[in-house]
Amino acid sequence: MKLSGVMPPIITPFQNGKLDLDKLKKNFQNWNQTGLSGYVVLGSNGEAVYLNDKEKIKVIEVSRESIPKSKIMIVGTGMESTQETTRFTNQSAKMGADCALVVTPSYFKGSMKPQILHDHFISVAESSKIGILIYNVPQFTGINLEPELVAKLSEHPNIIGIKDSSGNIQQLSEIIHLSQKGFAIFVGSAPVFFPALCVGAVGGILAVANAVPKECVQIQNLFNDRKLDEARALQNRLTPLAKAVTVKYGIGGLKMAVDLAGYFGGNPRPPLKKPGREVEEELKRLLLQLKKP
Repeated sequence: MKLSGVMPPIITPFQNGKLDLDKLKKNFQNWNQTGLSGYVVLGSNGEAVYLNDKEKIKVIEVSRESIPKSKIMIVGTGMESTQETTRFTNQSAKMGADCALVVTPSYFKGSMKPQILHDHFISVAESSKIGILIYNVPQFTGINLEPELVAKLSEHPNIIGIKDSSGNIQQLSEIIHLSQKGFAIFVGSAPVFFPALCVGAVGGILAVANAVPKECVQIQNLFNDRKLDEARALQNRLTPLAKAVTVKYGIGGLKMAVDLAGYFGGNPRPPLKKPGREVEEELKRLLLQLKKP
């Protein structure tokens, strides 16, 4: 299965604070019509840190039932310890995950030196029954993986790619230049999706693709067809919405945009909250601006 294209790190629907698996199934039915190449289940935008083990298992089960075999299913399996990450990665593999996305451990961030991180990822890769992608998200973890370290990790046959959400195009470009051929490099920041494709990224794992999957897919299709001016123009219309649902208003804003786009977003889990009416008006305007150039 070729790793490329646009995948949303899917949101987790809740009703009255409980998992709403029916709404999740419905979202998948609609997303499956849009040209997405796959999905990331239990990512940051899935509020995975707020789910208990039983809930995580249920989300994986429903996702596996809902995702056609023609689309990639990546599961976020990163835990703080190497042992737990390995355990959960292999549990996800048993349940049908195609590959795992492993975030940098970060609680003891002062100790997370390059060698320790290297050994952590290698150990997980050695024991994992599926390929793993490294997840670099310094805005959440406070840890940034240097291109040299990523390049070194890319030599391991079971470390098959990276999602880099740093938003730093220079760094992404270096990772692409230094890494092994065939190492799948995804950008995790939608405002730099088009430039990332230009420097050699194979696709995007984009939060905003929960709400506007077709437009995200269209950017990559236009790029692949060498219609660069059109791709750039669409990126410029997407960027304000992408910033609003990640940097500015976070998960609550993303879920609100998902609702406005006709999918089910619902409320995030406390302590996160949905933003108020003013934000709703702003998101409506940004969605309209994206749809009508």
